[in-house]
Amino acid sequence: MGDGPIDRLKSRQYPAIVLYLLLMAGAFLVGIIIFNYLILPSLAGKRDTVIVPGIEGMSMKQAAEVCRKERLEFAVAAHRNSDEIPEGYVLTQDPRQGETLKRGRTIKVVLSAGRPMEIVPSFAAKTLRETEVLIESSGLTKGRTVRMYVPGEGQQALLATSPSTGTRVPRGSAIDILVAMRGEPKVYLMPDLVGRDFPFVKDKLEKLGFNVAHVAAKRGEGKFPNAILSQTPAAGARIKEGDTIELVVSTLE
Repeated sequence: MGDGPIDRLKSRQYPAIVLYLLLMAGAFLVGIIIFNYLILPSLAGKRDTVIVPGIEGMSMKQAAEVCRKERLEFAVAAHRNSDEIPEGYVLTQDPRQGETLKRGRTIKVVLSAGRPMEIVPSFAAKTLRETEVLIESSGLTKGRTVRMYVPGEGQQALLATSPSTGTRVPRGSAIDILVAMRGEPKVYLMPDLVGRDFPFVKDKLEKLGFNVAHVAAKRGEGKFPNAILSQTPAAGARIKEGDTIELVVSTLE
């Protein structure tokens, strides 16, 4: 009675159902393992990372505060001179802005040490030419040369510089020179300089012992840049060696 066709068909279906259930259970267990050990840690890791903020150009205090808000550490790795970035501001950062970083990790920065500094050297017992050469070899530039004439005979003497010897100044700073000249200054008639090229005229005037102490610049209609627009003293005036000549020069802006 129990060995009919229907009973035999049912008995064949039971192993297939059991196998199917076992496969489903195995797939479920594998899914749980993958989720717990691969996907979940990955999601947790992403929640624990941040986009690195841009802190270049900020002061050290500002940069440190930005890092603190993102729960990142801030460390100064080095200092480097810069002509553009003020002292104490961030020059570079590592990692760079836009990269990802885990919270608690460190952003290392290089801070600006400001412009390179030089010390004004001693010019004792130097001639004017030796002083000019020493200024340039010291990483500085020659500023105004003011000549003061004193009676008597003898060699010219360097009286003072501004800034003075021993002063720390940014590299490339201008050093003004005060020179005592012996004897009587030469007398000239002031030439007409209007329309002439300023750099050329300035060089010639200084070589003759005049001081171009102040140069104003303004827009000159129909004039080339650096063309002299006006002068003081006026053309034809008597001028002495060591006098100051003021020029107004054209500019495009």
